[in-house]
Amino acid sequence: MDEINIELLVGRAVLSREGKTIGHIEEVRAEQEGPDLVITEFHVGLYAAMERMSASPIGAEVLGLFRLRRRHRGYRIRWNQIELGKSELKLLCDEKELAPLG
Repeated sequence: MDEINIELLVGRAVLSREGKTIGHIEEVRAEQEGPDLVITEFHVGLYAAMERMSASPIGAEVLGLFRLRRRHRGYRIRWNQIELGKSELKLLCDEKELAPLG
């Protein structure tokens, strides 16, 4: 099993397959498997940042005021949809295959 330092991932940009930034990792979800924590998904984008600050409902309204609600929601990226081993964090799937946040 590979080990990853979470603090080195949070805040980093995630690139689409075309090289476009789709957002930054704001939150990492993991589950306990025996003595290990196993990453299940990453949350990326503005909604993820609001979620991280525990301000999701308020943040959604603020984003709505600035008309950012529909365009820049954020994504849930499963552990197997992202390439972590390189200097850039890049999607292994199309952006449309990601689950939306919010």
